Amino acid sequence: MPRTGPNARIVLDDTEQALVEEIVHKVHENCPGQTEYRYLNFLREHVVTPIDRVRAFCDANKGEPVLVNHLPRFDDVEHSKILALLLGRTVGVPVAYSDYNGSYITDIRPTELSKEKSSGTDLLAMHNDLAWADDVCRPRTLVLVPHVAEGAVPCTLLAPARTVVERLAPDVVDVLCLPIFEARAGSSLGWGYERVRQMPLIEFIDGAVVVRLNFSAFTPISGLAPEQRAAADAAHQQLHATALEVGRLHGHAAREGEALIIPNDHCLHGRDPIDTGACRRLLLRSYVVPDEIVEHHGRTMISLEY
Repeated sequence: MPRTGPNARIVLDDTEQALVEEIVHKVHENCPGQTEYRYLNFLREHVVTPIDRVRAFCDANKGEPVLVNHLPRFDDVEHSKILALLLGRTVGVPVAYSDYNGSYITDIRPTELSKEKSSGTDLLAMHNDLAWADDVCRPRTLVLVPHVAEGAVPCTLLAPARTVVERLAPDVVDVLCLPIFEARAGSSLGWGYERVRQMPLIEFIDGAVVVRLNFSAFTPISGLAPEQRAAADAAHQQLHATALEVGRLHGHAAREGEALIIPNDHCLHGRDPIDTGACRRLLLRSYVVPDEIVEHHGRTMISLEY
């Protein structure tokens, strides 16, 4: 089946591209310490984004991943980091998680040293990042910026939640809307204990579809009758399978000069397998939250343990 890529795409004009490039260089020149926190502070205090229409475009396409084209390309990875933070600042506020990655920018590439699933080479299952976290800290948007993307670049798989739910049988959706699933999280984070949270895997909030899927973190709660547990298990597996089917249809191999802006609650994402002998790929990820979330925490380094 041919891939269609994201339905929502925006192309910067030459003037916007030049302004973005100028801002990136300005931030780098004024932050010789080259720390992401300083980059972000400078962007927040001294820079007015020249591409506000990107936020308006994302808002108008609520629930859809957005592909941004005709961005400047940089040889210095620090410049690409600033670009990712600038795009994040355009649609919200980039944050870091003290008990997760501790960094405002995550580099995603195949590496034997990382424990993150996204740093492997096998198929990356469809998921929402940190789906089990509370509203007051969960990343609402992901910004993905390729710094290097050469050769047989794997597709980022994208599955809008609305499209996934439309393909599920009504009785399956009914099961997934029940708060009969629990997420166990914390064992691989910087917490001193495992946290268990009960929730549905599908919700309809303010007219939008929200999906919760995070690898193997979710299971039916204990104490269910055997028939209900079997139905919950089957519905969970069908959600995984349907998300992958949709994700492959809308997959996009992001190249240098592009960025993907993904609404984390409303779009599942994954990645095709990587052939490290056929491609070079370094993807930079920034987590973004609404302004009011940062105001709630009082800082951009926030904790998932809230």
